[in-house]
Amino acid sequence: MGALSNIDPTAVAVWASAVVLFALIAVLRAVFKLNFSLLTVLALGLGIALSLVFDGQVDSLNLLGNIYINLITALVAPLIFVSIISSITYVGSLKKLRSIGLRSVGWLLFTNLIAIVMTLGVAIPLHIGSGVKLVDDESTAGFLTSQTAPLDQVILNFFPKNIVGDLSGNRVVPIIITATVLAIAIVSVGRQKDVSIVKRFFEQTKDVIYKAVGYVVELTPYAVVVLGATSTAATTSKADALLALLSILVLGFVLNIIQAFVVNGLLLKFVAHVPPLTFFKAVLPAQTTAFATQSSVATLPLSIRQLGTVGVGADVANFTTPIGTTIGMPGCAGVWPMLSAVFTINALGLGYSPASYVALAVIGLLSSIGTAGVPGTAIVTATTVFTAVGLPVQLLVPLVPVSNIVGMPSTMANVSAAVTCAAIVSRQTGEFDESVLDSARAGRHRHRAGVVVSPAGGAVAAPVVPVAAPLGAVGVAASVVASPVAAGVGAAHKPVQPGFAVTPGLSLTLHQSMLRVQADDDADDAPVPVGACGISAHAATAKAA
Repeated sequence: MGALSNIDPTAVAVWASAVVLFALIAVLRAVFKLNFSLLTVLALGLGIALSLVFDGQVDSLNLLGNIYINLITALVAPLIFVSIISSITYVGSLKKLRSIGLRSVGWLLFTNLIAIVMTLGVAIPLHIGSGVKLVDDESTAGFLTSQTAPLDQVILNFFPKNIVGDLSGNRVVPIIITATVLAIAIVSVGRQKDVSIVKRFFEQTKDVIYKAVGYVVELTPYAVVVLGATSTAATTSKADALLALLSILVLGFVLNIIQAFVVNGLLLKFVAHVPPLTFFKAVLPAQTTAFATQSSVATLPLSIRQLGTVGVGADVANFTTPIGTTIGMPGCAGVWPMLSAVFTINALGLGYSPASYVALAVIGLLSSIGTAGVPGTAIVTATTVFTAVGLPVQLLVPLVPVSNIVGMPSTMANVSAAVTCAAIVSRQTGEFDESVLDSARAGRHRHRAGVVVSPAGGAVAAPVVPVAAPLGAVGVAASVVASPVAAGVGAAHKPVQPGFAVTPGLSLTLHQSMLRVQADDDADDAPVPVGACGISAHAATAKAA
């Protein structure tokens, strides 16, 4: 009885309820074929309900949430490293690489600038923070200040010093720089010597990592139940302390949601020429996971994976999206630091001139370079801004609980901006596959497969046929399965390069490093990520439209 007496009945009930919810999700997915996006949103709702039912006593579930975060975070560094090398070696053009890189950084910073201007434009007229009494806390302020670094150190940390240490620490910028330099060297040497073995190694490694990512991502709906429950518990437990700061809490949520959907929606429509609703429906699993995990880095594999379902070129998705976890980040490095600064300025009754606010905006924009896409980033970035403009860092301490909660929509805004910028860059560099977008617009982006058409353009009634596809210059992996599709699909695409053993009368088409998406009424909408060179380990089958 002694051992049994130590068992917490509430924890047992919580775990039993979680198992029941997991079983419900499995049934909805396997029996009712509920699509991945809707399932993820439903899982978040179930997690919130679980926390409310047990009055926030769900701490025992933290173990499951942390396991999921650790699993998916463990894949981030190798995913970035191998994907960037594979992308650049496939592109093979340094001019094109410069175009993708400069556009990526430019658009990511621009989205953060929009967030900064929008936040200042709303918070200043509302006099957010006026009349609020903030209590100094020197001890905690000292800890916050210790989390920041001087500008020269920040710049130094951009550059790699130990690739093993950078990979183990998930330091995104050094990983990107190392991978870019190595890929450029491979391209340069390839002009004089045969480096196909090296390219094949990274391509096959990428396929393996993507397959591993797919396994972990399949756990997302189950993990979101747990993460939603624990996040809700953390929020409700701080409700009393947050009442006095309700204005900044509500405004933080509203501004981040506007940034995530309205601002990015306008950019998608008028710059990327992508229907916002179609795009957001495709990336909803990434946005939901970002909301629950508060980590852009942990969401990265899912973000890259979902971009392939709306036509974004894989080389751009594999390059721009990782950069978006450390540059720009309009939620954590735009909305929250500016909101905190205006709140503190008004609470202290300081007279800030327009020029001072401009300086604040510039510092906020610069501080967004090199921001880490992990939980708690917003308060560290705000500390950096406060230190730079001379505001008392200790006054950030009362805002820490608010920052933890606003971190959920802030991270969602960060991820939304990163995938939006990837779509823009893909469109501007000619890496966008319009046919994939058309399929997504028609609701047929649930399954990725090869496109097969007859020479006359009509539908082929032949059964599914295997296509031998040895790894070659176009980077097609071990095997591809082709299947019939409706008439006319893929007519505007280039045929695959010679070397494919295709059944007579059939052809497989690729376009802009993306594999054509075709509907499968019986399939889930969780797509397999498309590799930088076109096709992942196996291309799944598709039915006639």
